Amino acid sequence: MTVTNNANAKKAPQRSKRLRKKLFQDEFATFGFELECEFKEDLSEEVISQFVDSFFIDAINAEGLAFGGGLSSKRLSGFIGSNQRYGSTTEADKEKLLAWLKAQPQVATVELGEIIDANYYI
Repeated sequence: MTVTNNANAKKAPQRSKRLRKKLFQDEFATFGFELECEFKEDLSEEVISQFVDSFFIDAINAEGLAFGGGLSSKRLSGFIGSNQRYGSTTEADKEKLLAWLKAQPQVATVELGEIIDANYYI
């Protein structure tokens, strides 16, 4: 019979609450999801600008979310998280955002990623 030695197995380090909070780990982890949104062809800069204003006012700020990413004349892409310091997004947030984006006439396609750890991407 072979006995395995678990001394070499890596264990998660025990960290103080202060350090877990500082590193956004365990009970302090924050979660969000990725957004990929493509616009319809031949939209003017004014139409895209109005869409972006509405996106931030009606879909992001109104729901207590935060967005980090980029914008071009063809797409909007980035990461959606909570605007609370240790807040996280939920499946309900994803559903509301998806419904809002699909209702916009400027949007051709929308893809939302899985909810992942916003700091460590796992």
